[in-house]
Amino acid sequence: MPLSLHIDTLLLVYLMVAVLMLGVLVGGAWQARGQHGLWFWAGAFAAVALAQSVRELAVVGHGPLPLYTLGHIGGVLSAGLVLLGVRSFLGLRLHWPAVCVAMAAMAALSLTVVSLGQPLGVSLSLSLLGAGVLRALALWPLLRALKAEPSFPLSLMASDQALSVLVHFARAWMVMPNPGATAAQTEQANALWLLAFIALLLTQGFALLLLINERLQQKILALVEIDPLTGLLNRRGLDQRLVGLHQRAATAQRPLQLAAAMLDLDHFKQINDRHGHAVGDQVLVELGRRLRQQVRPNDLAVRLGGEEFAVLWFDVGPDSAMGMAERLRQSIEQQPFATDAGPLNVDASVGVASQAAAGEPLETLLRRADAALYEAKRAGRHRVVSAT
Repeated sequence: MPLSLHIDTLLLVYLMVAVLMLGVLVGGAWQARGQHGLWFWAGAFAAVALAQSVRELAVVGHGPLPLYTLGHIGGVLSAGLVLLGVRSFLGLRLHWPAVCVAMAAMAALSLTVVSLGQPLGVSLSLSLLGAGVLRALALWPLLRALKAEPSFPLSLMASDQALSVLVHFARAWMVMPNPGATAAQTEQANALWLLAFIALLLTQGFALLLLINERLQQKILALVEIDPLTGLLNRRGLDQRLVGLHQRAATAQRPLQLAAAMLDLDHFKQINDRHGHAVGDQVLVELGRRLRQQVRPNDLAVRLGGEEFAVLWFDVGPDSAMGMAERLRQSIEQQPFATDAGPLNVDASVGVASQAAAGEPLETLLRRADAALYEAKRAGRHRVVSAT
């Protein structure tokens, strides 16, 4: 017995899936506050749900023919909002005026051709082409992001958009009338295409939920690995970064060459005792900012606790490490720290150690740098001492 698909039933399923995904995406966007891309994606499902709802009402109430095209227009609006959502989620410039103009132009064109007496198939073909182009524009930044940082959610979203582009373009071509096909065959073909769009809509919703979950996990990880006061890595964050760096070095068959500096603010307890811990925190925040300015993009600045900080340099020899440590110390001492208690002059002591041999454990390297820091303090503070 041949498979029989009822197109009106599938259109209702399409509407219900859009409404369901809309509810889920709104919840996800609310949970991941600040991620504006998620609201665009929720809007993409809302556009489909609203357009299909109005179309269903037009069919039931025998409304004017242009209302039947709203389902087509909903696909264009949905594709445009997906594009805006992708760019927003990836931190790219939105170009939203151009996207909005493109969506409005395609909607107006679909309504115009039907108002001029053209068949609904012409409106459908135009809207499918427009939606396919917008989804192709969304696919490109997804592929670049996937190349830079592969992940399953990005792979799934990119795959869904790639298939969606192909389905939209193929459907736009197949809309052309086939004189040899019966009405029943045409309806079954339309139903199969609609089934494909339902599957793509479900896959898109699933991919977006995974992206939301991944972003929330990244936020939680940042809270665990980043010192909330200074914005620098904490010890856990340092360990995690080094695991990844060692794995890359092993893959490249090139061991890491590390140099470390242990840095401690001199007489920091006196700042807390004299001016209060709020002022002490302001000093630590400013110190974190200055350390971020001094280290290179591939190097690491870490707050180990209290007023004790560490800096790790990669591919730096002992002489260069001493010079960089001295520049760190001078960046602290030469410019007063602005606080609520007024500008404060702050000094620092620094101990420096370079790996004695390739593959020397980080703990050993930091212990030698810490011993050099102790020597700097014993020798009178505000100086850099190298480990022997």
